Amino acid sequence: MGIETVIMVDWSARSAPSPAKRSKDAIFVAERTGATAHVTYCRTRAAATEHLVTRFEAALSDGRRVLAGFDFPLGYPRGFAHALTGRADPFAIWDWLADAISDDERGANNRLEVADRINAQMGGAGPFWSHPKSKTPSHVPFHKPPHQGFPFAERRQVEKVVRGASTCFQLYGNGAVASQTLLGLPRLQMLRRHFGAALAVRPFEDRDAPILLAEVYPSILSAEIKHRQRPGEIPDAAQVRVLAQAFAALPPHDLDAMLREGDPEEGWIAGVGHAPALIAGLA
Repeated sequence: MGIETVIMVDWSARSAPSPAKRSKDAIFVAERTGATAHVTYCRTRAAATEHLVTRFEAALSDGRRVLAGFDFPLGYPRGFAHALTGRADPFAIWDWLADAISDDERGANNRLEVADRINAQMGGAGPFWSHPKSKTPSHVPFHKPPHQGFPFAERRQVEKVVRGASTCFQLYGNGAVASQTLLGLPRLQMLRRHFGAALAVRPFEDRDAPILLAEVYPSILSAEIKHRQRPGEIPDAAQVRVLAQAFAALPPHDLDAMLREGDPEEGWIAGVGHAPALIAGLA
């Protein structure tokens, strides 16, 4: 089965609503069905989640199959799930975070407290690190500590392959994605619970559901995105717009095979190693 609609999401860990006027470092959701494309600006994670539910339900009603890509890690290094939950299952982490994370309608959240709690459970300083200077968590160091004594690696295999990809454990600072992940996975777990068997997450699940979720990394097409950025267009909006176009143009068989690649516990970034095929779809 092919994919009729591609949605790409640029996520945010903001703790308050983004400005009413489109601004960088907010949430942008690009959607492409055939030649029709548009980008939606969402001021909060709650609004973005509601928007995705609406778009997924519309696709199901129309009989369209959907791929939704998110620009934050959907998994952690092999062994982290068992260390945290006692189960070697990536969705055990999603469940745990869905219960632990508080993230209200305006974005106020407890992600730093949850990271502190995880570090305490793991025995001390790490694996999560970095925090605002105004905060003094007991178990989250400001600077990167040595990654030692943990029953899991500092990086997933895909982060060793992709140049520039950040570790899942850096909470703040340039390129950090750990905060987006802590706040993103509970939202994706809400989508899993809402849509049930109609939704599957690649590469953790291989069933042919009408809604597929996957991890993406716009930087694998950074040069193409910059080249195609429109005058006055916010970079975050440009990257999801171009990424949606690239994935939507792939032949169904190639896209299906691409989404099945990767580690079933750690996850994978869709499209890694396939930049030429993705670029070809932008011609």
